[in-house]
This record gives sequence, C-alpha cells and structure tokens, in this order.
Amino acid sequence: MLVPIEWLNDYIDIKDIDTTEFCDRMILSGSDLETCEHFCEEMENVLVGKIEKIERHPDADKLVVCQINVGQEELVQIVTGAPNVFEGALVPVAMHKSRIPGPLHGKAKEEGGTKITKGKLRGVTSYGMLCSAEELGFEDKVVPVAHKEGIWILEEDFEPGMDFAEALGLKQAVVDFDITPNRPDCLAMVGMAREAAATFGRTFSYPDTDLKEEGEGQASDFVSVEIENTENCKRYVARVVTDIKVEQSPWWLQKRLMYAGMRPINNIVDITNFVMLEYGQPIHAFDIRQIKGSKIVVGNAAPGEVFTTLDETERKLTGDMLMIKDAERSVAIAGVMGGLNSEIEEDTTTIVIESANFNGDSVRSTSRKLALRTEASGRFEKGIDPNLCEAAADRVCKLIEMLGAG
Repeated sequence: MLVPIEWLNDYIDIKDIDTTEFCDRMILSGSDLETCEHFCEEMENVLVGKIEKIERHPDADKLVVCQINVGQEELVQIVTGAPNVFEGALVPVAMHKSRIPGPLHGKAKEEGGTKITKGKLRGVTSYGMLCSAEELGFEDKVVPVAHKEGIWILEEDFEPGMDFAEALGLKQAVVDFDITPNRPDCLAMVGMAREAAATFGRTFSYPDTDLKEEGEGQASDFVSVEIENTENCKRYVARVVTDIKVEQSPWWLQKRLMYAGMRPINNIVDITNFVMLEYGQPIHAFDIRQIKGSKIVVGNAAPGEVFTTLDETERKLTGDMLMIKDAERSVAIAGVMGGLNSEIEEDTTTIVIESANFNGDSVRSTSRKLALRTEASGRFEKGIDPNLCEAAADRVCKLIEMLGAG
C-alpha cells in the first residue's frame, strides 16, 4: 500500500513529524514497512516555462525551435521533437546546468539525477530541454493519459519562472506498507491514517461526504437494481449523477493518484479510483446510456459467455463467475473489472455509481481463472466491510459535486 505522506495529512496532521521518525514509530506500532521513497529530490533548476513562439527547424523536419518565457528578461531557446507542444503551453523546462531525476533516453542515469546542459541539435543551439513526466522521475504506468506521449503540458495556470517542483509540490515522501491479510482495513488511506492517529496520539478526521443532492428525482427513476446471487453480493449501492462533464482532473487529484501508483485518466474515473484508495472500497461508474432496460442485475455468467473487459481483452467466462448485467447482457465482472461496452466516454452526461460488496472467495476464484488481478479484486479478496458501500458512494458524489463535474 503506497501512502503519500502529503495525502495522509488530509486526515491527520503530522506535518511536524520527520519522515524518518514517522517510519520508525509506525514500525514499532506494528505496521510492516517496505520502503520510503523521496521523489524529485535531485531536481534542480527546472522551471515552469510558457512557449511564446514555435518555428520549424531549418534542417530537420521533425524538430521545432521554441522561444520560451521562464520569467527572465530574455526568452530561452529550446529545440524539441515533441509532437504535442503549442504556443501558449506551460511546460517544464530543464535549463542549462539543471538536474532531472531521469531516466533520460540516450544518456546513462547519473548518481543523483541526470545533468542537462546546452547543446546543438542539427546546428541550432538548445539552452536546455523540455521534459516529459517520465524524464522528471514518474514511471510510465502513472503518467496521466493526457501526457503519455510527449512533453508534460500543464492544464492549470502557473507563473513562468516558478520552480517546477515547488509549484506542483513534487518533492514529497511516499511510504510503502506491506499490509498483512488480517488487516484489509489498512488497504486504504483512512485505515493508515487511523493507525497513524493511534501511534502519534493525533486527531483523525473522516472524509467529507455531506451532499447537496441537487439533481431532480430519485436514483430509482433512472435505474433499478436486482440481486440474484445474494450469497456472493452482500450489498449493492447505486447512485445516479446527471449533467456530467468529463474532463481532466485538477492537479491535486492527479498528484494523489500518481504518487499512490495509479494513472490519471479523466475526472470521473479518477474520482472512483481516488475513493477506492481512500476508503478501500472499489467503485465503478457506468454510462447510463449503455445500461439496457435501465436495469442492473447481479447474477452469474452464462457458461461459455465471452466478455470484453475495459482493457479490450475478450475473456471466456464460466457459470460460477459473478457478473453485473443489464436487461440484455453483462456489463462488468463483479469485483474485478468493468466492460468495454459501458465505459465512460467524453460525451457521457449521466452515470450510475456502483459501490458494492462482493464475496472475497468468489472474486478470488474469478480473478485466478481469468488471470486478471486488479486493485479492486485484491481488496475484495481480503474482505471489505459491507458498511463502507454507502459512505464510499457518497464520497464519490461529494467529489463530483466539489469539482463541478455533475
């Protein structure tokens, strides 16, 4: 369980406690700690830059020459081959004599980071480089979908010339705890915050789930829920959110996910993943347009049924696998992964939030047979309190409301 210390402070104030002391005392109180990693400590002289002008490279079709405002009197010239740059974009600029965490393709990773100096690209001087998220130390698996290819483009407004790591709060510690099978409650930020509160004698605060509920009608006006297999589904909570606006999440939310080991995708998916990490309760969101007959049925798969999951893989099911269905077909493998046929799209306007409790043995069996292990299945396998369902669903809706996303 990756626990970013900055995120932990949302529930318990431990800003005055040194990271080393935190780790030592958590170990002494019974938590099994694997590693403690400090991100972006090696980053030096990387600034927020605004691309003011882009021109084609005179001798290379795939290169462009950018003039960049980094808060200095003169613009800085950077040559890049990134396909996603545009005039007005805010980007990370590794200046001449800077240092980045790496890895940097084509150069050996140096102790303490990779040094960047000015150089010439096909005869044109480049006084540094524009950076991708990977070059600033993030693994490919956590780089936001919007920035997976090319330079990291900032969506929010930052002043040119600001220290990039300071502006985005990149320098922070992440502790990796090894959670034992008897403590599934600790596969959640609130669980680890409760442990820290007990260890340090601090006050613990639960996440805010107070809702305005301004949408018209009741959830039952949009969708019904029927549980056929009550042995393997102890509880199923559904909420409906209308007027959805699918867009990129704000940086604070993307950062929470990235440091916790997950890739930001869009605001709705990110919120469901955020709440899963926060409460330990997996959440799934369906596009209501794809729920045939406005009906959700929790029951077993048809023997030999073929189902395509969100990872675009066809999977052959057996009759003992628990599925989420609509009036006509399956739309998700319960507790494991949703289906490609009901995923959130850019034009989605109304969604159904699923927060359910599935039998751990059933999920483990399905996950093993399909060779498909996910963050959700790993949590269900260890056992989750059914009472979390409603609170987690409310928390998802609170965040959607807070972000003005529905």
